[in-house]
Formats: sequence, C-alpha cells, structure tokens
Amino acid sequence: MSRWLQNGRLLTLCIAILLVAGLGALATLPRTEDPRILNRVAMVITALPGASAERVEALLSEKIENRLRELPEIEHLSSTSRPGISIVRLELKDQVTDTIPVWSRARDLLGDVEAELPAGAGKPELDDNRGYAFTSLIALTWRGEGDPDLAVLGRYGELLRDRMRGLPGTDFVELFGEQYEEILVEIDPQLSSSLQLTPAAIAGRIAQADAKVPAGELHNDLNQLQVELTGALDSLDRIRAVPLASDARGYLMRVGDLAGVQRSLKTPADELALVDGRPAVVVAVRMLPDLRIDRWSQGLRAGLAEVAAQLPAEVEAEILFDQNRYTERRLGELVENILIGFCLIALVLLVTLGWRSALIVSLALPLTVLFTLALMKVYGLPIHQMSVTGLVVALGIMVDNAIVMVDSIQQRRQRGEAALAAVSGSIRHLWLPLLGSTLTTILAFMPIVLMPGPAGEFVGGIALSVIFSLIGSWLIAHSLLAALAGRFIRPDPGRERWYRTGIRPLNLATRFRRSLEGALRWPWLTLAMLCLLPLAGFFGAGQLREQFFPPSDRDMFQIELYLPAQTSLVETRATAERVSTLLQRADGIQRVQWFIGNSAPSFYYNLLGGGRGRRTMPRRWSAQPTPVPPTA
Repeated sequence: MSRWLQNGRLLTLCIAILLVAGLGALATLPRTEDPRILNRVAMVITALPGASAERVEALLSEKIENRLRELPEIEHLSSTSRPGISIVRLELKDQVTDTIPVWSRARDLLGDVEAELPAGAGKPELDDNRGYAFTSLIALTWRGEGDPDLAVLGRYGELLRDRMRGLPGTDFVELFGEQYEEILVEIDPQLSSSLQLTPAAIAGRIAQADAKVPAGELHNDLNQLQVELTGALDSLDRIRAVPLASDARGYLMRVGDLAGVQRSLKTPADELALVDGRPAVVVAVRMLPDLRIDRWSQGLRAGLAEVAAQLPAEVEAEILFDQNRYTERRLGELVENILIGFCLIALVLLVTLGWRSALIVSLALPLTVLFTLALMKVYGLPIHQMSVTGLVVALGIMVDNAIVMVDSIQQRRQRGEAALAAVSGSIRHLWLPLLGSTLTTILAFMPIVLMPGPAGEFVGGIALSVIFSLIGSWLIAHSLLAALAGRFIRPDPGRERWYRTGIRPLNLATRFRRSLEGALRWPWLTLAMLCLLPLAGFFGAGQLREQFFPPSDRDMFQIELYLPAQTSLVETRATAERVSTLLQRADGIQRVQWFIGNSAPSFYYNLLGGGRGRRTMPRRWSAQPTPVPPTA
C-alpha cells in the first residue's frame, strides 16, 4: 500500500489496466437478449400416411415410447397420435448437463425400432434443435398484382436461406410457409381405361423411365469407369415422352397422349405463412451464442441487402423481428442506470462527506463495473438481460465498502494522522469486518448460482454478476480507493466547511446517539422490536401473489388457435382471416402474422414449438403496439 500511496505512476497504471480490461471485455463479450438455456426437450416425429389416430398410437407411438424408456436420463415422456402422424415428446432430467450423448443414444434406439414399424411408415425423426429462440425473422412477401406466385416465393426463400447459412456466426436457419413444387400428371380416365392402364401402372412406367441408377462398370488396364444410361426425368417433355403401350399396328401411346403434365404446387399444402394477410415465406435465423449480436446483425443486414437486390419487383424482403433492438435497449438502460447512480451517489456523498470523498467514492461505481465485466469475460458470462439485471441490482452495493473505507480514512486525516498511517490503520481495522459483510452477501446469492436445471441456467447470471461486483467492490475499496483517499484527502487547516467535510446535523446526531444508548440499556426490548419487522414480512409474503417473473415488456405476443383435427388448411386460413379482421379493429395493433399448419418460429426464450407436422396446430399472431420504422 505504501508503494501505491507514494508512487502515483503505479496507481495510475493499475487504474489504466482496469480500464483496458473492462472496456476490452465490454467490446468482446457475447451479447444476446436472453441466456442460452440447455435444450432438454426434443420431439420424435414419425409419419404413417392414411392411418387413423388409433392405428398410429398402436403401431408407432407405443413402440417408440417403449424403446425410448431405456434412456435413464428421461424425466418425462409423452406422445400425441393424430391421423397419419405420431409426435413423441421427451424431456431430460435437470441433472443432465451434456445432452449431445443422450440425443445420440436416442437416435440409435430409434434406428433399432425402425425395423419394428409397419410398411409405409416414415423414418422416426428426432428434432432436438428447436429449444432456442431465433435471432431474426425475415419475410418474403408477394406485393404484385393478381394471384401470388408461391413457387417463386419459395425459390427466393431458399436463396435467402442459403445466403443466411453462409453468414459467419449463423447457427441454424429454417424456412416457414414454404410451398413445395411437384409434377402433376392428370390422366384422362376414358383413354386410360380403354388401354387397360390403371393410375398405378402409369406411375410405375414413369418411375421405371427415370434412369438414375448405374448400368454397370467398364474396366481395363488404365481406367475404371462407371456407365450410366441417359434419360432421367429432367423436364416436362421428357415425362410426356415416356411410352406406355403400343397397338397391333405399332403405334406407340405416350404419357402426353392421355394425360396432362404440368408443374404445380403440392396440394394440399402442409403449411402456410401470412404477413398482414399476404402469403409469405419466412426465413428464421439463429446466431451462435458466443457472438455479439450487434455485429452479427450488421452482417445479416448486408447479406439481406445482397439478396434483396436480386428480387423481382413483385417480391419484397422485410425483417419481421430483430432481437438486436431489444438487446441494445437493455444495454442502453444499463449505461443510463450507471450514470444516474453515479450522479446520485456523488450528490449524496457531497452533502455527507465533502467533495473530495464524494468524487473518490463515486469512482467505485465505474471501476467496479469494469472489474465485473473483466471477471465476466474470464468466467464466460455473456451480456444478456439476466447479467445486466444483476449489474443494476448491484449498483447500490458497489459503493458500500468504498463509503466505509473512505470515511474512515477521512476521519483519521481530520484527527491529524499522516496519510500512510491513516490508510494502513483503516485497512487493518476494516478489512475483516468488510470481508465478513461481503461474504455473507455472496452466500445469500449462492443458492441462485447452484440452482439446477433450466431455472438456474436462466437466472444464474443475476447472481454471478452480483457476486463479481461484490468481489470487485471489496478489492477496489481496499486498494485503489484507499490509495486515492490517502493521496487526495487532506485535513481541513481552517474552519470546517460543509463542502469539505460534509453536513453534520447536531440534532440528528444527538437523537441517533440517544437511540443507541436506549437500545443498549434495554437489549431484550430492542431485540423484540427488531423481530417484529421480519415476522410482519413473513405474514405479508403469504398474502402476495406468486409470480416467478414479472410480465414481459415485449411489444409482441402470441396467441395459439386450435381447430378440430380434420379441419383443412383452407378452412383454417379462412378462420385466421376472420380473426385478423377483429384484431385489426383493436387499438395499438400494427401487424398480424399467422403461421398455419406448423409451430410459429420462436421469438422469445419461453416459446417452444410443439406443432411441427400438425396441420391444425399453433397459429400465431404477433402485434406491435408502437410504430416501428421499416428495416428492409
């Protein structure tokens, strides 16, 4: 301490190192809106076209469930059997911290059960990649006149998806509302029956004409070549030219002679996305968790601009959701709270301790924040709403140690002690009591850090950032701030002035002294009165309404609409449009988006899509009550 007190360059160097470490951590720490919670939920989706819900339950769901029960890590296992499709939902125990090996074993078990499934059943598909919210949602909508060309929307949606996949830092990309194209062969029933050709026979002839298999290999002393036949079905004319039958005169009947061949969309469609009533294709993009969302979003917008330049006039690209907007707002609130806290602390301490002590104690706030950011970088704790909340919670705690230390040094200096003696004496006298106070507060937050499962992973950042702040507060108060107080706080040579030593109200001090004397004179009465307050708190806690998190301040929210299982996509869309008409009449609703036949893309941490493969499952609409400027 004597070196820091006497060597101003060493003290300046230490402060500079802390500034560089904190600002460097702020520039490089990953930034996301919410903590990354380990995904412990997955779905197994298996199709059996044409089967009833009862058959799906007996032939698919029960067999898959029984096989997956061999995994000891599974906490809950449930299934939903619908006509033509089985959805098995499995949830792992909270104690599982490495899910990759568990999902790998689950896929092995599904491979084993595949041989037990009936003919015509699809391969069981384990989907374990939907437990995280998407970072950005981009919509391609049809703005041209006439009927929308959904095939064109789908092609440009695939182009945008491929561009987003190539974006550095992209974790996962998925398309919503894509319409699949197919080749439709419409057979003339009279002609086909006269030739005694059934639809199955015609389909078999077309499949046989699609030459995609090798015809053999050619070997010699120099080469080994694979021989393939030409004639793959690569165009509509090629399909029309497929021979079907010939008569006695040698006339060859082809597919084009008795059927119409055209390219069309698959009917009925599996899913549909609507943005403000217009059909759309939505590209959902998710960022890797160890990146800064602001920098990644810049790359996303640049890639979107490149694709938008290639779009026709009838197709418009638009960002529906951008998580970076909410992340920047939370970070801006943190900076605003730090500035307000700095000003309030400086003002209060100016009145109570004087301007020199006020400035020194106020420095504890930015220095401790920088120290906390540096520890977050070392530990690997990103900047998200939980860690930012912890920093805001700790703002009032960061200066406690500094106030006690600086006030003690000031009191000693006012009594005429030398700077080194005042600093050394205060540190020797206060380091253990302040350490005990800091450790007890840290232990109070440890249950949150040690909380298992998704709840602990989500709220653990609050406790960690508070604990890092407490550690930094104690260390900085006993090192940098103590040295600064020893160098810059001097005894008042003349008459005491309030802006040098603070205001000292004698009446308040006298009353406080009398209250202490009374508490020491009647200790049992004092103890009883002190116990009344926590007892009243326990009583009041039982009257409060329980709620783990307060209502979200998002300007988006979700509604799920369920219709009977046999409802067609056309009827579902008509119902959605009627509901949209009612919603548009409400004040504050700016936009409405529907995702029909599939789960809506998750835009918040607690939204888990469970409707994949269900044509009547969640239809979601989101409303923004405040106008948002166009983003693309």
